[in-house]
Amino acid sequence: MKLSTSLYIIGNGFDRHHNIPSGYRDFGSYLAAVDCDTYREVETYFNVDDAFWWQFEEQLANFDVDAAIDYASNFLMSYGADDWSDSGHHDYQYELERIVRAVSSTLQERFAQWVRQLPIPSPSSYRVVLLPLDPYARYLNFNYTPTLQQTYGILEGQILHIHGRASDPTHQLVLGHGWERAPSDSLNHGVDMSEADIRVVEGNETVDGYFSATFKPSAKIIAHNQTFFSKLKAVRQIYVMGHSMAEVDASYFAEIIRNIDSSSVRWIISYHHNPADAQEAFSKFGIDMSLASFATLDDTHQWVPQLCLQHCL
Repeated sequence: MKLSTSLYIIGNGFDRHHNIPSGYRDFGSYLAAVDCDTYREVETYFNVDDAFWWQFEEQLANFDVDAAIDYASNFLMSYGADDWSDSGHHDYQYELERIVRAVSSTLQERFAQWVRQLPIPSPSSYRVVLLPLDPYARYLNFNYTPTLQQTYGILEGQILHIHGRASDPTHQLVLGHGWERAPSDSLNHGVDMSEADIRVVEGNETVDGYFSATFKPSAKIIAHNQTFFSKLKAVRQIYVMGHSMAEVDASYFAEIIRNIDSSSVRWIISYHHNPADAQEAFSKFGIDMSLASFATLDDTHQWVPQLCLQHCL
C-alpha cells in the first residue's frame, strides 16, 4: 500500500475527545478505588494538587525524597541504643524500599491495569463527529489504546505505539518523567564510604533507584524505532491531535523535525481551551510559526487531510 505524505501525532486528548475516560485524573480516581494504600503513598510523597494529575508524568520527578527519608529515619536506631537488636538492622532500608516500590513498580502496574480496562466504544456509539483521518498516513501514537484501529480502521502496520500497546499483554507500557539525573545527583555522591552508615548508604541507593525506575528512556526508544523516524523524509503535513507537546516528550518531536524538511512541512496542531498554550509549546521547537495553524478537535473541517499519494514514504 502506498502511504500518503501525512504524519499524525496522537496524544491523550484524542481519546478524551472520543469520551474515553483516559485522563490521568481518571487514573487517580481508579487508583484510589482499587488500591487505597498506594494512593495514600502518592499523596504522602507528592504534592497532589490540581496540577498534579494534569502533569502526572512530569510530576513523577518530584518525589519528596526528604519526606521519605525523614519517615524512614524513625526506624534508624542507633547501634548503641539500649534496645538495639540485630533484627532491626534492615528496618530503615525496608521502609524506604516499601515506599519506593509503592510509588514506582506498583504504581506502574496499576497504571497498566487501568489502561487495559478502558472501554473503547464502537464507531456507531460515539456522540461526537468522528475526525476525518487520512487512512493512508503514518501514525505516531502516544496513547496505549486501540482507538485508531477499532474506531477508524487504521492498519496496525501504519501505527507506531511509541510507549506500548495495551491490546498486547506482553507490551510493557512506558510511563515516566524526563529528568535524566547526573552522577552528582545521587544521594551517595561525595559520601565517605569508610565513615558512612551502611544502612544510610543502602537507603540512598534505594531512593536513587526510584528515579531510574520511573525515568522515561526516550533516547533508547527513539534509537529502537529509528526505522520509523528515518522514513519521514517525504512528510509534507503533520497533524498533532490531542498531544500537549510537553517537555517530557520533546525529544520525540526533535527527532521528527530532524528527519523532515522543517522549512516547508505544514503543521496543524490541536488545542483544548487556549490556543496560546499550544502556540507556546510549539514555538520551543524552532519552527517558523507561519507553517503552523491551530484548531480544536471539534473543528473537524480544519482536519480534512491533504492526500498526496504521489509522494510515498
